[in-house]
Amino acid sequence: MPDSLALSILLLAFFASITFNGFFRNIAKKNNFLIDLPDKSRKFHFRATPQTGGLGIFFAIVVTGILLTGITGANYSLDLTNKGFIENPQFNDRIISKNFEVDDKDYSLSLNKKNDSKISVKIDSDNKGTDIDSRTIEIISLSNNKFKAVLPNGDEKFYLIDSENVVELSTLNERVEIFTPQSSDMINLDNFSISLYLCALFIMVFMIFDDYLGIKPIYRLAFQVLITTLMIALSGEYIDQVGDIFSSGDIKLGIFSIPFTIFCVVGLMNAFNMIDGLNGICASLALIPIMYVAFLGNFSYGLLVPIGAIIGFLAYNLGYLGKKRRVFLGDSGSNMLGFAVAFICIEYSQNTSHPSYINPITALWLVAIPLLDCISVVISRTLNGVMPFSAGRDHLHHRLLDIGIKPKRILSLFVLISVMLSFIGFFLEFMYPNKEYISFYVFFFFAMFYYVLTKMGNKKNV
Repeated sequence: MPDSLALSILLLAFFASITFNGFFRNIAKKNNFLIDLPDKSRKFHFRATPQTGGLGIFFAIVVTGILLTGITGANYSLDLTNKGFIENPQFNDRIISKNFEVDDKDYSLSLNKKNDSKISVKIDSDNKGTDIDSRTIEIISLSNNKFKAVLPNGDEKFYLIDSENVVELSTLNERVEIFTPQSSDMINLDNFSISLYLCALFIMVFMIFDDYLGIKPIYRLAFQVLITTLMIALSGEYIDQVGDIFSSGDIKLGIFSIPFTIFCVVGLMNAFNMIDGLNGICASLALIPIMYVAFLGNFSYGLLVPIGAIIGFLAYNLGYLGKKRRVFLGDSGSNMLGFAVAFICIEYSQNTSHPSYINPITALWLVAIPLLDCISVVISRTLNGVMPFSAGRDHLHHRLLDIGIKPKRILSLFVLISVMLSFIGFFLEFMYPNKEYISFYVFFFFAMFYYVLTKMGNKKNV
């Protein structure tokens, strides 16, 4: 992808976020709508502050996506095949298509996944209107989107297929030839993206009512379960396996896949909502996993849109555009970010053929801070006879505030720790690609350490 296109997308999303956050902030202030008032017990801000940050981020993402074609010259590729309700129940094969050019000849590569090990590949040449080079090849899937192809003449070739390149390998590890796609300025608008946008819209609408009226926790929980179920049904994305976390092979969830996915997504939505008690902390902790996935995997400039939108919100939230112009996420924004991060992690950790595939345990490292904070607080509140999802001052950032650490230093500390933990996750995956259990054990011991650390003083602060 051209650097200029990446910069254009990032800046477009950023300024769109600045514009929409300012727009919705002014409407909220003028109409005294969605305003968060300080109470000096949990809310220590000094001014009535609009809770419209979620709206600003959402509209910035949508409008940026609409404007991309005209301003940046990017094109959209619409793919709604074999996903969720769109899937034809008679055909369960997964089809992946790529276009590339070699020696001024245009080729189309289609992968039709029959099962876990066999893939049908068709390579068509459209040069001069002929298809004399067309052939069907049975190949064997190796790992991480690598395939061994047995050609009609008996020769064996190795290929690596990702969203940017079709790569032929001389060996399993050495690249010898790169086939560049015909359209490098392509944004793939697949069923996952459409489903995510649609469900995010529903979350915004429902949670705005929560911010304005205050909805009972049981109704909020029921909605979270419902919207997660809808996302699974529409996108076809869920947690099917958790990897080799016990050194006994990949653990398949089977019939428990959907319930486990709902549990994880709802939990992460509440985790991001609960940790949103300090300026910048929720948005920053959502920004980090998206950036890691976007930049450390096969570069995805579709993810630059939410990155730019979140950064634009942070400019308001952290007071860089004036302390009197601060904007909060509100329940709508924190739930939307938690939902989006959860399904982005699912998308990238469950599809082993994805060019930016990460191990499921690596996804845990990306969301470690909000996840572990939520677990720690829920356990402590339950043991103390307090409703788990009630409001309280028992989060780690609250206790750091109580001992006199300034909010910006706490934010910097959380961001630094989250970045380091994400790096540890990717490092362990890189160093031990076939030993996921090592990363899991390290994460487990860190989780225990975090719980012991945060448990001190919890009871008196609930």
